[in-house]
Amino acid sequence: MRKLLLLCPLSLLAGCPGVGDRLPDTQNAEVRLKGTTPCITYAVKPGDHISYVQIGSKSGESDSFRKSLNEQAFTPASGKCLPTFGYRFESGKQYVVYYSVDNDNRKRERIIQADFALHADTGFQAEGE
Repeated sequence: MRKLLLLCPLSLLAGCPGVGDRLPDTQNAEVRLKGTTPCITYAVKPGDHISYVQIGSKSGESDSFRKSLNEQAFTPASGKCLPTFGYRFESGKQYVVYYSVDNDNRKRERIIQADFALHADTGFQAEGE
């Protein structure tokens, strides 16, 4: 009886086996400068559509941008810049951009992440460079 009482709470901590509520796949985007605006691209798969965009600076300022595209999902094209919706990127700041990508051919959502800094003298630097 004592073992049974010990096993019940442990099974609750372990969670449910199976597909459950899994975390989305995260994929790093490529960033290059196109004029004065960052151009964010990724390896587009057939059937991809972007349902949510989040842009913000890592300094924690309140200039973050969020947009849900569920009503009018954006279909990305291979090699074309993803939309930044007129967000004003400023020199000397570090930014992180997330795109939520859904695809009817895949079970799991993907997150496309771009992490970069803009510099007045050298243009930009992608995270990890």
